[in-house]
Formats: sequence, C-alpha cells, structure tokens
Amino acid sequence: MKNILKSCLVILAASAMLAGCAGPSVRMGNVTDQSQLDLTKGRTIYGNAAGFQLLLLIPIAVNGRQERAYQDLLAQAGDDVITNVKITESWGYAFVGTIYQTKLEATAYPRLKPAAK
Repeated sequence: MKNILKSCLVILAASAMLAGCAGPSVRMGNVTDQSQLDLTKGRTIYGNAAGFQLLLLIPIAVNGRQERAYQDLLAQAGDDVITNVKITESWGYAFVGTIYQTKLEATAYPRLKPAAK
C-alpha cells in the first residue's frame, strides 16, 4: 500500500512540475487580402519580452514571453496589418540564473481607405 501511495505522489509531483513548463500558444494574425493594403507605406516594428529563471529552478515571467512580445507588436501597429513576422529567441547567463528573451520583428502596412462615392 505504501508503494502505491509513493508512486501516486511521485506521479502527481512530476505532473505538476511539467504543467509549469507549458506556455500559451500565440496565433499571429489572420489572412488579409493584399489588395486592401497600401504596400508602399510599410514600416518595420519590433516587440520584445524577457523572462528570468532564478537559480535554474524558479521561472519568473518565462512562459508568456511570446504572447507579451506579440501584444507589444500589436500596440505598435495600431490599426495597421502585421505581416512578415520574424521570431528571435535568445538567452544569456546572469549571476544567479538565466535570462530568456523573445524578439519579434514585423512589417506593418496601413489599410487603404475606401473610395468616396
């Protein structure tokens, strides 16, 4: 009986730890008809987000980096349409842990204004 209880506790602890490793998925935009965009006025925009893993065990703002970077990108785009998204992931050592950074680079195109009748 004790072995079954130990096994259940180990499985439960492992499941809880693995559940902490999952981050939200990010859907980057919808398909837009290019004839509705002003392709001559594209501008490059950037979104950044970072997280830190303290002592290689305690994640701080690590799992939502892509979503936060994409929200930053959307804020910069305003009403423009975002295309050509490039994702760059990097990491580096700090004194007491590891820094993880996500950078998004995209092109924002304004929509064409409808013709007046």
